[in-house]
Amino acid sequence: MTQTIFVSSTFIDLEAHRRLVRDAIARLELTFKAMEFFGALPDTPKAECLRLVRASNIFVGIIGMRYGFIDPDDGKSMTQLEYEEAQAIRLPTLMYLIDEEHHPVLPKFVDTGAGAEKLLAFKGQLKKAHVVNAFSSPEDLAAKVTQDVVRLVGAMDKAPGAQVLPQLAATATRMHRLTPPRFAFLKGKVAGACTQDVPDSVLHESLGFLLGGDNMAAAFTLSRGTPMSLDDAIDSLMRIEKILMELVKDAQAAREDDTPDDHIAQAD
Repeated sequence: MTQTIFVSSTFIDLEAHRRLVRDAIARLELTFKAMEFFGALPDTPKAECLRLVRASNIFVGIIGMRYGFIDPDDGKSMTQLEYEEAQAIRLPTLMYLIDEEHHPVLPKFVDTGAGAEKLLAFKGQLKKAHVVNAFSSPEDLAAKVTQDVVRLVGAMDKAPGAQVLPQLAATATRMHRLTPPRFAFLKGKVAGACTQDVPDSVLHESLGFLLGGDNMAAAFTLSRGTPMSLDDAIDSLMRIEKILMELVKDAQAAREDDTPDDHIAQAD
């Protein structure tokens, strides 16, 4: 089945980026949905944008230095409303944030005041919810989108055979939320299980999916956040899962040893 990708971003500042991403998606023989192709429509632009999000299989969000037009009814930009619609229907989501250190930006494309504050808050929300990717140029963005979409579509195609849900991004509701102390403990236990060094943010998210039962989402997150292939990520997670199972067995054995008789003896 051909996947349909909705690309969300502000327009005038990221027009070149959108064009290269659109061309990259077309080369992959996938369908691209975005505001460029609205034409004359009976609904409002907002209604049409959200309808197209709901009609898509994958959501790609590109965030630059502009928050964009703020809808007067919601007090949020169209980009944020599109993102929230995608999360509401649990679309697999890929998020890209501009590299503020290295990407040149014209001053007229940098929000100030209330728009800048809302953009900062939105970026913070995205960084907490996803393994985001930074882009330093339109070409860099197109290359990263191509790589990520190939991995994501491949994982989605494998999902039915593996009998797992096709929610492969951090939007899935089956993620187990790890507290910092629990993550630190598990990180120490699974050290060396992966074939490559894994950033803490990526490992934290992958473990959350694994503990929540969404193994394919865990594998996709691990492969997207590191240089390892999807197959290598799956193999690494199988080793991690084995370690976790041993931890569970040890905990169960410790509880069985902690019998009422032991407590009576300790009291005596």
